[in-house]
Amino acid sequence: MEKREYISPVAEIVEVGTLNMLALSKVDTVQIDDTEQWTGESRGDWENIWATKHFCGFNNINRNYVAECMKWYAPFLKNGISADVIPMDADFSKYDLIIAPFLYMLKDGTAERIENYVANGGKFVTTYLSCMVDKNDMCFLGGFPAENLKNVFGIWNEETDSLPEGMKNSVEYNGEKYDVEHVCDIIHSTGADILGTYEQDFYKGMPAVTENNFGKGKAYYVAFRNDGNFADIFCKKLVLDAAITPDCDITADDGVLIRKRGEHIFVMNFSDDKVKINLNGEYKNSVSGEVLTGETELDVCGYLVLE
Repeated sequence: MEKREYISPVAEIVEVGTLNMLALSKVDTVQIDDTEQWTGESRGDWENIWATKHFCGFNNINRNYVAECMKWYAPFLKNGISADVIPMDADFSKYDLIIAPFLYMLKDGTAERIENYVANGGKFVTTYLSCMVDKNDMCFLGGFPAENLKNVFGIWNEETDSLPEGMKNSVEYNGEKYDVEHVCDIIHSTGADILGTYEQDFYKGMPAVTENNFGKGKAYYVAFRNDGNFADIFCKKLVLDAAITPDCDITADDGVLIRKRGEHIFVMNFSDDKVKINLNGEYKNSVSGEVLTGETELDVCGYLVLE
């Protein structure tokens, strides 16, 4: 058997990192415009992670706050739209759209900040089991969503149906049917437009997806959990409503992340295969100096820095 020289994983990582650093050193300083509007997604909140993991009720087995947030983050990632991960106390005003899935716990002042954000023209989305407890994990009195958010969303949540393992409901939205797993908020519209309804059980025909005009903005409530493609479909509507455009017109196969920072466009292949990139014009490869146009191929773990 032919003897093969062993290279430790650490040495290999150092080698790859060194080569990449040498290549990227050829790229000019990236200037970022702080006045740009972004899509924001409220997640990465440790108190909500802990609270949703450990409370009893509403299906104790199939709850995963981070996975739910990732489900709503992925459509923007796949479509080349920059989306920040923000805490509840971030500055909401710089965002065209904020998606806060499974926002079970609200810290002090968050409800008022959501209300002000929507009233001033923002688009805010939340989903099932949201706006129910305060920072001490104590239920808000007066019904859900908490405080004046019932007016912001134009709904009130009467109760929640937890579906046993293997049992499903379904929702009709925009002429299509979507499976419902694990959780169904049973909500009533108090002014919100009903975009989707449940198709089964004692709450058949009741709202499952709503949209409410509040002040200059809009608030959306998705009352159920879907582990399929509903988030992808609904995010297309949200992008149109908020007039959000991709960072650039470059398109690529699945698994490719495209981000524009200042005058530079970073194209990164996170898939396990070679991928094709479609350039809509002439671009300069900032690393090699080569001019690229049309269709080009990107290796596994490959990247381009274009300008």
